[in-house]
This record gives sequence, C-alpha cells and structure tokens, in this order.
Amino acid sequence: MMFAKLMSLFDDKCPVCSGPLLAASDAASSTKSCPHGHYKEESYGPLGTRFVYKDFPTDTGKH
Repeated sequence: MMFAKLMSLFDDKCPVCSGPLLAASDAASSTKSCPHGHYKEESYGPLGTRFVYKDFPTDTGKH
C-alpha cells in the first residue's frame, strides 16, 4: 500500500480534472495531454525547451 501511494506521486495527472495524461514521443519531442483538452505539455529535449498550454473552462459561474 505504501509503495502504491509513493508511485502515485509520479503519475502525470491533469491539473483541472485530475485525469491521467496521455503521452506520446518521437526522436525530437515528447507530449503529455489531457484527453479532455484541459492541459498539454510539449518538451523538446535537444532544445532544452518546455511549453505548457492550459485551457481552463471559460464558464466557471463567477463573473
């Protein structure tokens, strides 16, 4: 049980819906994204660059 809890710290989750992120990679980059479109992260290792896109819901009920 302790090991499972420790490993959950390394799971990549969406900061909006807490769902698991989908990962893909090729020789130049790796991408992690929320299947619902809330979050996307692109990493380009050779360039040492990381881009994070956050698309939070626009209608939160607070105006």
